[in-house]
Amino acid sequence: MLIEVEAVTFDDFGTLRYGAGEKEDIIYPIMRTLKKEGLDFKKRDFLEEYFRIDTTYREMKSRTLHEHLLDDIIAEVLEFLGHKPKNADKVIRRAVDEGLKTRRARWYLDSVDVLLTLRKRGYKLGLISNTHWRLLDELRRKFEAYFDVITLSYEHGYMKPHPSIFLITLERLKVNSNCCLHVGDDPEADIEGAQRCGIKTAFVKRKAKETGADLHINQLKDLLAFL
Repeated sequence: MLIEVEAVTFDDFGTLRYGAGEKEDIIYPIMRTLKKEGLDFKKRDFLEEYFRIDTTYREMKSRTLHEHLLDDIIAEVLEFLGHKPKNADKVIRRAVDEGLKTRRARWYLDSVDVLLTLRKRGYKLGLISNTHWRLLDELRRKFEAYFDVITLSYEHGYMKPHPSIFLITLERLKVNSNCCLHVGDDPEADIEGAQRCGIKTAFVKRKAKETGADLHINQLKDLLAFL
């Protein structure tokens, strides 16, 4: 069975890449960098407020699908602790960037080959990712080598399964919904979200679940047999 489409969009984590198993939460290198910037606070107070605000944001996201940026949480924590550093946005950005540099996500073994093969076959490619972590310039350049369009929830403002994040990607790819296939590993965010927009779907069974997707594959390279 061949799936006739002009474009293929992909989820990121769990589909193309996976976490490498970090030794510590990202907040710790961020906190150390803020201290190097001259901000004085007690570690316990900072962490307590950070996890409280982070929980609040997560609960809000689950209700509204509105995305935020990690920088916003850090700004709220510092404000609560009474810190308003000069050039606060730049200070927070530097600290968050140092935290992001410690993350070690890895590509699944077949991901890059699949992307390159699809590009050679003439498909338009898009990335649709739920993330409140800013994409560092080096990684963005790598993504731009594979994808025609990159849609990140923190830049768009809403996360999957909100229809707008799919629709804006289709608009930027200049394809109709029935001419696109979305590939992901989350039954709700990826499969149901894309289907509500009339997009064909392929589910990567990383966690061995069944969904209502048009196609189920065990690994990403299996996709090539259908395109």
